Amino acid sequence: MKALIPRPVRSRKRRSTLPRVKVARVKVPRVKVPTVKVPAVKVPTAKIPTAGPKASAAKASAKRARTASSPTGPWPSGDRPPGRGTWRQFRYSGLAGTRSYRVYVPFGLRRTTRAPLLLALHGCAQNAVDFATSTRFNQLGDQHGFVVVYPEQTPAHNPQRCWNWFRPAHQFRTQGEPAILAGIVRRVVAESAAWRIDPSRIYVTGLSAGGAMAVVLAATYPEMFAAVGVHSAPPYRSASSPTNAMFAMRGRTTAPPLNDVAPMPPMLVFQGTMDGTVDAGNAQRIADQWLATNAGLTGGRAVGKPRSRTSDPARPATSRSRRGYQVSRWSLPRGRSGLEVWLVAGLGHAWSGGCSGLSFSDPRGPRASTTMWRFFSKHRAVPVAGVAASSRAG
Repeated sequence: MKALIPRPVRSRKRRSTLPRVKVARVKVPRVKVPTVKVPAVKVPTAKIPTAGPKASAAKASAKRARTASSPTGPWPSGDRPPGRGTWRQFRYSGLAGTRSYRVYVPFGLRRTTRAPLLLALHGCAQNAVDFATSTRFNQLGDQHGFVVVYPEQTPAHNPQRCWNWFRPAHQFRTQGEPAILAGIVRRVVAESAAWRIDPSRIYVTGLSAGGAMAVVLAATYPEMFAAVGVHSAPPYRSASSPTNAMFAMRGRTTAPPLNDVAPMPPMLVFQGTMDGTVDAGNAQRIADQWLATNAGLTGGRAVGKPRSRTSDPARPATSRSRRGYQVSRWSLPRGRSGLEVWLVAGLGHAWSGGCSGLSFSDPRGPRASTTMWRFFSKHRAVPVAGVAASSRAG
């Protein structure tokens, strides 16, 4: 044993001194080192420099491939919403606050083509990816050539990621989240390097808290949006605190008169009859607000009696069969469509006709996304003579 112990020690010393001593003096090839030790020393030194650059080059090429379609970095697998277009992420900062937002540029859109813009507002407990996947607005954008902008609420501004439609600080023009969202729209419209937006074809839609904020924008920035889509939401200024927000969603509060609010843009409302979060009666309450603000267009008279149509559910009724619905339409002067209310039978608190397998999404109802875009595409923004005082400040 004594004869065997020193040999590894001496071999370690020789191995550690090999790089410092000239090979000719030590005569390494004549000792046991060439047959046993030299390969162990040379193999790692030969492999490490060749493997490192290849790995880094592969990572660099993969990074370039990802950033070509998403400048903000890679999307986790299963986290990227559908669509063949390009995703970009930005951050807006203004006097009213700061929010992040994502822009979806449809596949095949030329930079010089003036495209419509859709501002899509997610609901509580959602983010831009969830909402894009559920509604499938990206695929519609690819098909019809419109840009989709997805602002994102943060837990810092609301623990449930809800838009604060129920707080007075976020219910008026030039302040709070309405001003932030309007600022995001202006920022996207001002961009001309990656896309070009047609200012007369800007639309907004949202679900639940996002739908309520869409109504707020319709009342506070009516000149900015050519049409508005609302899904499962309460009326404008029907709540003034988180406490009575729940009562507003159940239809148990009274919104103040909106006689001094400028006419709201053309609007389409979707609502489920079995919604346990937002009572179905809120759809008619939003319609009443729209009719009140647009009454002046016909000399103070009602816009007109609605034309209603009912579609029965598919038979036999199963867990996957198509839901029935009732749609009521009001027309503006000269036959222009002004207001549509869709009541979907049996629909809960979910996007009608959305992607299956997701929260707040029901694939059985009529497709709200397709219906809304068909409605939006008929409208272009018209100049608003003046913005009412209640829309300017709280």
